[in-house]
Amino acid sequence: MFFKSMSKHQHINWKKGAIVGFYTYMLFLFVDYSFVLFTAAKLFTSGFLFWSGLIAAFGYSGVLNLIDRRKIEKLPEEGSRH
Repeated sequence: MFFKSMSKHQHINWKKGAIVGFYTYMLFLFVDYSFVLFTAAKLFTSGFLFWSGLIAAFGYSGVLNLIDRRKIEKLPEEGSRH
């Protein structure tokens, strides 16, 4: 009702973005925890960790959607062959 349905390509791009966001979380958590083990001080704030994964997921998904949209716009029309 409030949101439009995602196309197949948008759905696939969102899955890819979610995977990138998850691995971003895992990488930053690993680096932060390793830093805590060696120095007893935190390297990243919890806000940074939270927003980094979300920005990575939505950003990567958005970039993939833009790339797909540009590919669709560049496709020649079927009736315009010379």
